[in-house]
Amino acid sequence: MSSGLRFCLVALTVALTCLTAHAFAKKPAELWSFFYFDGTAFVAGRPAPMTPFVALRDGFLPVVETRDERIREVKMPEGTGALVGICYVQSHGGKLQAAGGVDPVPMLPVQVLSGDKAVAAVQSDSNGFFIVNLAPGTYRISGNNRFTEVTVVKGKVIFAPLRVGKRMVD
Repeated sequence: MSSGLRFCLVALTVALTCLTAHAFAKKPAELWSFFYFDGTAFVAGRPAPMTPFVALRDGFLPVVETRDERIREVKMPEGTGALVGICYVQSHGGKLQAAGGVDPVPMLPVQVLSGDKAVAAVQSDSNGFFIVNLAPGTYRISGNNRFTEVTVVKGKVIFAPLRVGKRMVD
């Protein structure tokens, strides 16, 4: 085989290898779906810069972050699902100017109950978010004597906003 033909075959092999690697390579941020809390529910999409969001990826535990370049990949344990929640106080009212919105509640103890039995206890982070890895089933989430009920499904992430108070603004 001539050296010119050999060079062409090597070049073609290198080019195909590079194209294949490029086709399968995605930036880490492209592999994740993003959600943020809009005051009433979790909404798909990216929030304003430096606003906390939840990053989801199939087969991985959800991550609460403020910048996508810091997302850490942690595999979801086999046979489990995940619960992502936010503890917040709702504000409402205002005589002179309408006021409303939500204030996240940081460092609030949150209990996960199955029936009357506590199965997990966590604390909301500095932005009011919490993440719990759970076996499939129905649970009551409790924080500040307020409850919400959720059903966790194997391999899925469930969102649970937990309003732990209401503030009337004057």
